[in-house]
Amino acid sequence: MKILLVLVVLVILVLVVSTMRRSWQHRVHHRAVVFAPFPRPPAELTGPDGAALLPETTGVYVGTSMAGDWQDQVGVGDIGLQTAATLHLSRSGLLVDRPGANPLWIPAESIRGAHIGRSVAGQVMSADGTMVITWQLGGRLLDSGFRGDEEVYPDWLDMVRSMAEEHPR
Repeated sequence: MKILLVLVVLVILVLVVSTMRRSWQHRVHHRAVVFAPFPRPPAELTGPDGAALLPETTGVYVGTSMAGDWQDQVGVGDIGLQTAATLHLSRSGLLVDRPGANPLWIPAESIRGAHIGRSVAGQVMSADGTMVITWQLGGRLLDSGFRGDEEVYPDWLDMVRSMAEEHPR
């Protein structure tokens, strides 16, 4: 009787785990089909459009989610990977340099806004702990979060918001 009970529990466990795995694979596949390709950073950030608007800043790239829905994390490629990061801002766009992962490039014309928030990409931080950049990829609006090592948010928010105003849609 005990062996039968153990077998039933194992079968149920295997079914639950396989259903979760299939669900995750379906979600990743669905996102890969829905999203336009992520932009690649320019080979060089030099010249008038590549000059730094602010000094680079370090921190943690929290992740990317669908704009307005902090729990709907984007899982295409390694974009969902939370990593250490360095932000670089130039007239041509925002580069999130992520060691051990592909860089995230947000062209200036794609930036729609910026704000301070508590949560993005399924992650919840302390109050006012995350700078969230809203940007457009194809026909979708995304929120990408960054938690800085230092308090640089006011300068970055002002500059990113001004970039969004320069490229209205």
